[in-house]
Amino acid sequence: MKRFVLSEIMLLSHKEKKAKTVELNPHRTVIYGKNDTGKSSLIKSIYEAFGANPRKSNPRWVNLSPIILVRFLVDDVNFVIVKDYKTYAIFDSNDNLIGLFDSVTKGLGPFLAQMFDFKIQLPDRNNNIITPPPAYCFLPYYIDQDSSWQEPWVSFKNLSQVKKYKDPISYYHTGIRPNEYYITKGEIDQHLVTVKELESEKKLAQNMLKKVKDQMKQVDFAFSMDDFKEEIKELLLESQELKKAQEKLKTKLVDFHNFKNNCETQIEITKKALNEVRKDYQHATFYQINDHIDCPTCGATYENSFEERFEIAQDENKCKELLTELSRELSELDSHIVKVNQAYTNNNKEIVTVETVLEKKQGDIKLRDIIENEGKRELKKVFDENIDALKEEIFDLTYQVNQLNERLKGIENKERKKEILEFYRTNVRTNLRDLDVWSISEEDLKNINTSIPETGSTLPRALISYYFSILKTINKYGTSTFCPIVMDSPNQQAQDTGHIDLIYSFILKNQPENSQMILGVEELYGIDFDCPIIELNERYSLLQPDEYDSVDGTMQPYLDKMYNKTRLF
Repeated sequence: MKRFVLSEIMLLSHKEKKAKTVELNPHRTVIYGKNDTGKSSLIKSIYEAFGANPRKSNPRWVNLSPIILVRFLVDDVNFVIVKDYKTYAIFDSNDNLIGLFDSVTKGLGPFLAQMFDFKIQLPDRNNNIITPPPAYCFLPYYIDQDSSWQEPWVSFKNLSQVKKYKDPISYYHTGIRPNEYYITKGEIDQHLVTVKELESEKKLAQNMLKKVKDQMKQVDFAFSMDDFKEEIKELLLESQELKKAQEKLKTKLVDFHNFKNNCETQIEITKKALNEVRKDYQHATFYQINDHIDCPTCGATYENSFEERFEIAQDENKCKELLTELSRELSELDSHIVKVNQAYTNNNKEIVTVETVLEKKQGDIKLRDIIENEGKRELKKVFDENIDALKEEIFDLTYQVNQLNERLKGIENKERKKEILEFYRTNVRTNLRDLDVWSISEEDLKNINTSIPETGSTLPRALISYYFSILKTINKYGTSTFCPIVMDSPNQQAQDTGHIDLIYSFILKNQPENSQMILGVEELYGIDFDCPIIELNERYSLLQPDEYDSVDGTMQPYLDKMYNKTRLF
């Protein structure tokens, strides 16, 4: 079991230009202050630095929201954590930034859980399995001055984030369900999620396979592909030849149609030219009595001689000849197109041969059906192999789950649980006697998670009996990091002098071995606490102006690293 020890806390308010530094002894520290001197706010700030907000806080202190720096050790390795509003940063022993977070549940919490070996996994209100935030890690160690003196396991805010947390958290901390239990359970849960996904995949594959099988049942095949071996060979050869011929015919048709379009355009141009020549000749012969003639188009004057008329007539003959030649070419192109179209039609007819082969029967079975069915057979084979692989994987995972469940039973076996509960109950019996509590039966406190049916001045002493029984059990059987014990204002419900001495004597005597304790007290009662005492004297001013420069100078390098570093966490 690791040990978590607090060594120093610093508080800084730029707004008030005030600060506070408190060094904490690795074994025990007493924080002594009258009402309104900030004793509880100082203690609560420790937990706020680690993302765990106490159930009740002073509104003025909350509004002030100072920057908090805490130096701490985990198994003698130094770390620093800094909280500035909602940003948390963790530094290693060389002051290197190793974690920067804006979220407790999704960032800081999992990081600290790894650091503190806090392996428990529980469902949140939405049934998502999560690592509970830091408050659940510190829960048995913090006895605050308000809620904890009424009932146990309630000292932090927002504990309802985890459904019905008291039983699993108390079982975890006391070792009834240790880290190994939750590591194993996590493996089981992960396997079960995978099995569920595989079962869904298998069901989908089985549904698809059923559809394929239903289609195959529509025809009862008595033949195989070998029965149609020759026909398939014929089909393949015919298909290849017909495809080649079809492509060639398509190319020819395109070329002939392009030639035809070009020829038709030339004929149209020639016809227009011939028409213009005829108009010129008619105009010239109409004015043959004159020696000159005006052009009807441009208005120019020309000689109206026979020679001119003869040249026009020659142009008309050339146009007629060209027109005749083009018409002949067009006729030839039409003839070619007809022939190619016929060849293309014949080729399509040959394609029917392929269809005929496909429709060829042996008995009542068509080759087309055989081919389609063969494809379905291949598909069925793929589905069968896939389903078999899924079944094998599901079987392997289920076997592993069964093995892990057996291991889980071994971890949470009756003998171990009985041993832990007996250790706890023995301590409860002893503690109740030592604290002069006789009105509560052992039956009332037999469960690890319990409610204490008591009121008045007896209730705090009964709760102390319970808390120290839990802490000793954790110290002996727990598997997570043992955290500092912080107890604020144990003198509750106007204890008489005799009981006050009894309470403090009990606390000092029963502090678990190798643990750190921080006690917040309003009176010292002349008791020798055998530890440093931090005295707070000034009302409504925990922070002091004379400490501002020193604390600001210490914090600034950490803050610079926090805000100059790209957010990676």
